[in-house]
Amino acid sequence: MTLIRRSSAARRSIEDRGVSQLCASRRGPRCVALASALACCIVWSSSGAARADEDPGRTELGFFPLVGGDTDLGIGGGAFVSLARYEPGYSPFRYRLEVAGAITFKPVTDGLTVPFQDIYLDLTLPDLIRKRLRLEVRPSYTRESTLGYYGIGNASPPPNFGSGTRSERQYYQYGLMHPTLLLRLRIYLTETLVLELGELLTFERPEIHPGSLLDRDMTNPAVQRFFGSRKPHLLNVFEYTLYFDTRDQETSTRWGMFHELRLRLSPGGVDPMPYRYGQINLTLRGFKSYGIWTFAGRIVADSLFGHAPFYELPRYEDTFALGGANGVRGIPAQRYAGKQKLFANLEVRVQLASFRLIGLPCKLLGVLFFDAGRLWSDLPADPALDGRSFGLKWGTGGGLRLQQGKAFVVRGDVAWSPDARPIGAYVTSGQVF
Repeated sequence: MTLIRRSSAARRSIEDRGVSQLCASRRGPRCVALASALACCIVWSSSGAARADEDPGRTELGFFPLVGGDTDLGIGGGAFVSLARYEPGYSPFRYRLEVAGAITFKPVTDGLTVPFQDIYLDLTLPDLIRKRLRLEVRPSYTRESTLGYYGIGNASPPPNFGSGTRSERQYYQYGLMHPTLLLRLRIYLTETLVLELGELLTFERPEIHPGSLLDRDMTNPAVQRFFGSRKPHLLNVFEYTLYFDTRDQETSTRWGMFHELRLRLSPGGVDPMPYRYGQINLTLRGFKSYGIWTFAGRIVADSLFGHAPFYELPRYEDTFALGGANGVRGIPAQRYAGKQKLFANLEVRVQLASFRLIGLPCKLLGVLFFDAGRLWSDLPADPALDGRSFGLKWGTGGGLRLQQGKAFVVRGDVAWSPDARPIGAYVTSGQVF
């Protein structure tokens, strides 16, 4: 009986990420890197005075303000609107339509920059075939104007920003505009095993500053093999993902496992799709609780093969690896770029208090963490780019989590690393893993 309860919870956690998974996806939306720091929402239900959890047939309209940011993207805000229809026999809902948009601003020595803009629409049909098939369709538009490039390999030299003027910053920066259409079909094989098939069609328009480090490396014989077209182009990626999930819940897991194996293939090679490459990712997660304490760990191995786009080199899945809010914290996002990545995260979470906020049950958690990893420009490793030493990159720190019910977490982390400038700070939604 215990196993059955775990399996049902695991399936629900895979099915319904909800607001807690407004997480940083480059090809899907990243408005998402922003959290509702107010942790509140306005919900309208067509069922009138009846309580939503007592009415099996209802339509709900929800609105969430998004406020947050980090030391990489700056501070910003936006809004998230959700329209969901609940009917008997459909789990967790008949359909859900989401619309969200966000923008961030970052002060610099000579003014204000807009690092990030994003808007998306998401339609989810969780029971396209009852209990067996789920469909997700998501068009989005994203523009990132201050993405970093600091060289290739684990031994890339640290940046020298000088006084931080626009020209000095742009030496290590480039922009990327990429509207995307995402389709995902999820097939439930068992209660704990899920197969997901997906396709992402993206129009990519790089914005490379003349004279920048990226501009120079694209013609540098030592690293030219890592680059391709700087012209606008299309990218068509097919995804094949296998999930194994025994968690008690997804939002803030206390026990269980969540593993995934994902293969991405892009059958390009000729204009207007110049990149022909693949990516394989294995992510293992485990959770164990003792009273108010939870110990959580994650190991990520990610490999790119073939002729991958240069903007994928610092990434795993849809976020940054050695750096940023969801990889090795404390290191600036995009600081290290390479085709092979291996890193791990360890967290100790403790419940500090429980209370009610705006009539909803909430928990306050404290977290201590240690993240570490390494990347390689390619295999076999190139000592000139990756160094000859162990070369471990790491960050450590602590933070707070405000959990609202079982559907939403606001996360605030402060991290220090030998690569930090001087520290990394992040306010966003959802646990790191």
